[in-house]
Amino acid sequence: MPKHLLSQAAKWLDRQPLSLVVAASAILGLGLGLPGFWYLRHPGWLLLWGVLFIALWRMGHNAAPVFEDEHRVTSKPKRVRDGPMVMMELPGGQFHMGSPSSDDMARAWEKPQRTVAVSGFRIAITPVTEALYHEVMEQAPPPAEQRRLPIVHVRWDDAIQFCNALSEREGYQPCYRQIRNRWSCDWHADGYRLPTEAEWEYACRAGTETRYSFGDDPGELDRYAWFSGNSQIQRQEVAQKAPNPWGLYDMHGNVWEWCWDRYKLDSLTRVRDWDDLRQFVKPEWRVVRGGSFYNPPETLRSARRGRFRPEDWDALQGFRCVRILPSLIEA
Repeated sequence: MPKHLLSQAAKWLDRQPLSLVVAASAILGLGLGLPGFWYLRHPGWLLLWGVLFIALWRMGHNAAPVFEDEHRVTSKPKRVRDGPMVMMELPGGQFHMGSPSSDDMARAWEKPQRTVAVSGFRIAITPVTEALYHEVMEQAPPPAEQRRLPIVHVRWDDAIQFCNALSEREGYQPCYRQIRNRWSCDWHADGYRLPTEAEWEYACRAGTETRYSFGDDPGELDRYAWFSGNSQIQRQEVAQKAPNPWGLYDMHGNVWEWCWDRYKLDSLTRVRDWDDLRQFVKPEWRVVRGGSFYNPPETLRSARRGRFRPEDWDALQGFRCVRILPSLIEA
């Protein structure tokens, strides 16, 4: 099937309610598989039904949506209060994801640079703090001197569960659900979630195409980030350095930030403008972004990709939350 037809089909499916997608996939699969099995008595026809059912369900339910142009936000980033967090409401658009081949700091897994479309979304202006994490997860409050530090020692699953817990507390529909040891994301839910890797880099770049959101010179990093050269090799309170052009703090350095995506060396070659189809999530390497207080300037570049196993529990990794724009939530 031509790619543009597959793209349109995936877009249409992604905008339909889950119940409709499941029903349509079951009916289509049975419509083709059951008659074939009845008349030809071959079990392969029942297998066809199962394949169609699963394929359509995954296409429609687990694709991170990119809404049509007329639904995209055209205004400038706007600062809003969203539950216990301050978030920036970012406009949707296209950007160059990854590093150009001309960048001598670039790693192989940041290439090739691609044009990627992202829908508008809200993103927290800082990583989740110790105070907020302990409050939402109903844990004992941290010491006063640690309240504004970014939360660390959180596994990928811990970040997912925090997003669901905060969503429920604020009266939103949780984005994530778990079946055995696998997680899926409802991209139309209005709850909090982790950013996709594309969303994270889009927010970090803030309309720039340089190594960092402030330019190409690592010598200016001290004004914007905590890294190995100024952190005393320990995490620092959030929002102590200058924000990026879109008002986001600590996108460079302080702590690595979990993303939704599985880590693959060829991830950038698989990105499509219409969306990055995501299957049910298996327990493999997960993408982290931004670098940390422990890392040198090269690691804090906007395009730099890192990875941890989802079960890793490390002093370098935290996360921040995003939400779908209220204007894009289907009635």
